[in-house]
Amino acid sequence: MKTLVHIGQHKTASTSIQNTLVNNRGLLLQAGLWYPTELLGIDFPSHYPLNIYSLDEGRYSHKKAKLLKNNPQQIKVIMAELVDAIEKQYKMARANGCHTVLWSNEGLYLLNSLHEYQQLYDLLMPYSDELTVICCFREISSFKKSYIEQLYKSGFQPSKDSDSFCYVEPDSWLFDYQRKEKLLDAVFLNNTVVFDYVNSGMVQLFLQKIGFPQLKLEELRLNQSEAQ
Repeated sequence: MKTLVHIGQHKTASTSIQNTLVNNRGLLLQAGLWYPTELLGIDFPSHYPLNIYSLDEGRYSHKKAKLLKNNPQQIKVIMAELVDAIEKQYKMARANGCHTVLWSNEGLYLLNSLHEYQQLYDLLMPYSDELTVICCFREISSFKKSYIEQLYKSGFQPSKDSDSFCYVEPDSWLFDYQRKEKLLDAVFLNNTVVFDYVNSGMVQLFLQKIGFPQLKLEELRLNQSEAQ
């Protein structure tokens, strides 16, 4: 079984990609591509439990911070039950004749250490013969502007903590693409696919980059400020 992990980044049409994949699940199955639409009893297009599980204690994503405030019990469920839920998805993929499992969550861009990405790797690798990570990078000034706007819309303020996902100073790790690539290469053993964001046609570009150029899906243009 091959595993593909799409880590975003934020503001690179991740939501459009995820919703398009969900809405075209029949075509994906015909191509042998399994995109989980349910995890731990929750239906969603983005696999946010992956980032909550992989983040170290004391580190946060948008979704983890909100769950900690509004539904801390869900974090406990994710930490206790996600491993079994992941195994279930791979069994379902095989039962449906799929050879590839695809996970997608922009919150995975907010992992910020070898240890955190190793936790993600260790979560998925037991079920995988090959594990590849895919990351799209947006031009830095454009990404920074959009990301800051998203922070405010989502109820967060810029932080002075240099390790925070709300730290948006010029030296922020959020904008250090070379460092991000090195982290991914080190953990995923150079099985990384990196490409640049474009203003249109992101779904088809994404499918091309993950090795499914034959799929012709209608792209949904969505922009959700409720970050995962």
